[in-house]
Amino acid sequence: MSFYCGIAVQCIPPLGRKEVRTVTGTTHESRSRRLDPTSQLSKFPTVIGASVVADDKLLRTIFDTPASAHEFLSPSGATAGSPGLLMNSKLQSAKSLVQFASDTLISARKVTNRILSLKGSSEQSLRGAIRLFDRLSDMLCRVIDLAEFIRTVHPDPEYIAAAEYAHSYMMSYMIELNSSSELYDVLRRVMDTPSVASSLSKEENIVAQLLLYDFEKSGAGLDKTVRDEVMSLQHDISSLSRDFMTGIAPEHNSVEIDIKDLYGLDPMAVSELRRAAAAKNDSSVFQYLKRSPSFSRRRSDGPSKDALEAVQKVTMPTTGPIARMAALSVKSSEVRKQLYVEGRRSNARQVEILDNLLMARMRLANMMGSSSYAEYQLADKMARTPEAVKNFLDHLAFKTRPGAQQEIDLLKNLKKKSDPGNDEFNAWDRDYFMSHYTDLTKPRVKSYDFLNSYFSLGIVMQGLSRLFTRLYGIRFVPRETAPGEIWHEDVRKLDIMSDNGSTFGEQRVGVMYCDLFARHGKPRSPAHYTIRCSREIFSDEFHDGLDPGNRDIPTLVTGCQVYQVPTIGLVCDFVSKNEHGPTLLSFGEVETLFHEMGHAMHSMLGRTAMHNISGTRCATDFVELPSVLMEYFASNPDVLALFARHYETDKPLPPQLIEASLTQRAAFRHNDTYTQIEMSLLDQALHSITPSSGSSGGIDSSAIYYAVEHQYSLFPVVQDAKWQGMFGHLVGYGAVYYAYLLDRAIASLVWDRVFRSGKEGGAVSREAGERFKNEVLVWGGGRDPWECFAGVLERGEFSSGGEKAMEFVAMGAGEQVAGTWR
Repeated sequence: MSFYCGIAVQCIPPLGRKEVRTVTGTTHESRSRRLDPTSQLSKFPTVIGASVVADDKLLRTIFDTPASAHEFLSPSGATAGSPGLLMNSKLQSAKSLVQFASDTLISARKVTNRILSLKGSSEQSLRGAIRLFDRLSDMLCRVIDLAEFIRTVHPDPEYIAAAEYAHSYMMSYMIELNSSSELYDVLRRVMDTPSVASSLSKEENIVAQLLLYDFEKSGAGLDKTVRDEVMSLQHDISSLSRDFMTGIAPEHNSVEIDIKDLYGLDPMAVSELRRAAAAKNDSSVFQYLKRSPSFSRRRSDGPSKDALEAVQKVTMPTTGPIARMAALSVKSSEVRKQLYVEGRRSNARQVEILDNLLMARMRLANMMGSSSYAEYQLADKMARTPEAVKNFLDHLAFKTRPGAQQEIDLLKNLKKKSDPGNDEFNAWDRDYFMSHYTDLTKPRVKSYDFLNSYFSLGIVMQGLSRLFTRLYGIRFVPRETAPGEIWHEDVRKLDIMSDNGSTFGEQRVGVMYCDLFARHGKPRSPAHYTIRCSREIFSDEFHDGLDPGNRDIPTLVTGCQVYQVPTIGLVCDFVSKNEHGPTLLSFGEVETLFHEMGHAMHSMLGRTAMHNISGTRCATDFVELPSVLMEYFASNPDVLALFARHYETDKPLPPQLIEASLTQRAAFRHNDTYTQIEMSLLDQALHSITPSSGSSGGIDSSAIYYAVEHQYSLFPVVQDAKWQGMFGHLVGYGAVYYAYLLDRAIASLVWDRVFRSGKEGGAVSREAGERFKNEVLVWGGGRDPWECFAGVLERGEFSSGGEKAMEFVAMGAGEQVAGTWR
């Protein structure tokens, strides 16, 4: 596509996350046309005499003391004179969201027509074309990103329906633009006119190249017959992708198992299975077993005691919580094998859909001049070629496999003790003996199970603010919300304030709406949403009449430049298990919050003139670097000393408590990473098929899957499993599943060589923080990722990337690349 919107950046390779782009750099000529900072644009007032200590205390209060927070916050219902949802004065009701989309589309069409009018215009007029393209993209995303966020988090069905309509409405126009040969011709003329192309700023040139590449990738430069065929293929790919995601399920969703073979399974789970077997006509029981992570529910009705005791066989789901529980606890190897094999076996129809999807992708790539879909997808990524990805993964596998094998050998020894004479160790043994090992080695540290007492949500938010103050000179300041500004009373609003020596004093560089508590109907996946990205606002935008609806946005003035203040939504699903106190986070949840804040800082500190390259709008295989890096800070002693205190006694976290937890969590880190390497290799193999590799008669994904398994698996290969039909990330991450591994490897290098692995105060060093900010964060997508990489590591020889750079990342990454997979 030629126009991109940010949508959500989720942790763990998420399904369907859209690629995001970014930029920087300006020219003297462009600066002369910018607004004077004293112009009609509103600026956030300088904070004079504000109490940093009071703000820090309030930050904890609004997240840990709901009653106090609700007094601080304003009600969620809009009233007369309300500034509107998310401080958008146009959003006074669900109906007004549709009107906002309609008004924005009118403005977008005006900009489109202005661009099209440049086709035969003078060279001087052409020099403003790239800004118009970028402005058009910002208009579209102003609605699309907003609607995506609202339909995800808003509890009101009317708002959800309105957001769905607005999203579809604007996406239809975006798709129309993406295939416009007329727009492509204007862009082509800009780049083919030397005097115009040479006058572009660095950022404008990057945006122009990105848009040109994406237009051509969408077939805009092809003749109509070929373009129509490309669009037909894209439609087929979209349809097959939906069918594949809908069809992800094992061939058999349950198996029959003798009660006596379930030794080791939680008795309450066994009781529920008995109940389901005795009440054969009660399908709700079976569905409950597939969904529920708990088996504490009691029924007053149901089968009699005699009927329950007569049950000898039960129906066990092959997926879901009880199946996972059985994999960890059932002693019978045969039962675990049965559940493992059946839970990973796709049906023939699902495999056929995948084969057709892979074939359609290959045909599309061939029509666009690439030999394979992987080559087609990787041309604008850090890796650039399938060969570079394959070499990277092979090097990483070579480095990781010995550690993974040692961990398996440890588990084999455990099995020999419990089953002497049986030397076989299979894939279904791993989780069971990992669980057994965890029980045996559980630290005997006092209060080990109460580690979360030192991580109330408010305390962790305090810690993040204090950490960012030390690294980047920014802090979180709680703000009251106006009536109608938020969508639920649990939402908290923070201004991100910077002390970066501005002549205007401390300034607001971002707005963050935190929707962190679980509630019914809210998605469970944590995510960072760009609601409005940062970009420079040029003075002519307020006089050309193209966009009258963009007047009330918050702005940031730096020298002679004026920027949109980025607005983001941070969404998590933390559940309070502390009935009469604050929400206490597990350490895994602390890492999740740190991870998402890494994305937030990328959005807040990216300062580019162009929308298309702002913040997280950068290469897919680079966007996770800031977030993955933040996970290292979560367990660093100097960082923990900033905030980790008992929510009741205020005593600091005992070092031995966190050390014991981290040691146990790291016990099988190589296995976790090696599994992801295997999945990445499978993704590459499935998408590296070419017509010359024998695919003319169709693609056999099962043969490819088994070939990868035979070459790389740590265990005997299970025949007829056809697990590739369960690999949902093949849709959203086709040919780029390796990206998270690459960013984790790069993050380990940055942590080691910039932040000194957290030693000697490196994790709280302003010098290190500024280095990372200035070499990575501020650029967004306005700099080649390899230049960012070379700059932050001070390794100039890798500024152009290539296979040697990829090999350096794979072989130079520290042990911590083998961390908990997010």
